[in-house]
Amino acid sequence: MADQVLEELWATKDSIAKEQGYSIDRLAAFFMKKQVNRQIAEVGEKVAKPKQPPEIKQVEF
Repeated sequence: MADQVLEELWATKDSIAKEQGYSIDRLAAFFMKKQVNRQIAEVGEKVAKPKQPPEIKQVEF
């Protein structure tokens, strides 16, 4: 029984890694996004969109 659980877990891990091109950066972003989505679902509220940085105007001297 335990072997089946581990095999399924490893298969899932391998599938996600393959989908993300085995990139550690893409894997981290994928799991962070999933975590945020889970937190939103648990709390039942939306996360505010990040504000855009102010436009930088070029100043002539």
